[in-house]
Amino acid sequence: MATLTLPRSRARLGLGVLAVAVALVAGVLVWRLTAQPEAPYADPASTGVLTLCSAQGEAVTGGKTGDRPFADVVLGESGLPDGTDPTGAVATLYAYQPREGVSPAEYSGTAITAATPYADPARPATEVTAQAWTLGDFVTAFPAGFDGYVQLRLVLGTPGLGSVTDHYDTADIKVDGDSWELVGGGHASCKSAGKAVTTGGS
Repeated sequence: MATLTLPRSRARLGLGVLAVAVALVAGVLVWRLTAQPEAPYADPASTGVLTLCSAQGEAVTGGKTGDRPFADVVLGESGLPDGTDPTGAVATLYAYQPREGVSPAEYSGTAITAATPYADPARPATEVTAQAWTLGDFVTAFPAGFDGYVQLRLVLGTPGLGSVTDHYDTADIKVDGDSWELVGGGHASCKSAGKAVTTGGS
């Protein structure tokens, strides 16, 4: 009986195609496993991102929902509107409950820190103390029903201007059970974060 054999060039080509296909599949799997998740909403009023810092000057990117505080200092990127007198400027951290099909302007939320004076008008910041709400406190009052997401907003204000609520810096947090991770946030240096606020106490 005659045996059908493929030319070596064809066999090599087939093996090459197979190797490329395997590499592509492997690449897709690695990408899916390592790709960072994104919040399923977009807030047009968000003008920058927030960096969460520890008292030790390190970035905070996750933890337990019961951590008190979940971060010690929150740094913003965006200052007050141009031409605003920064005298008496304060920053307050709010948490909001994203809801599918609802505009971010209509999200429910609350302040989770007190208004905190900050040192540099171009670098807003607020302090999160042990008296502030934990993320667990927030999701108990405002369940994270939209894929587990919570939006943080740093709202600035001055005695003359009041609170600036039409633009603010944000961070997106995803809650899973008793844990949370930072999904959308900044990468500012936390080394001197403690000096960014000028007084304690929320």
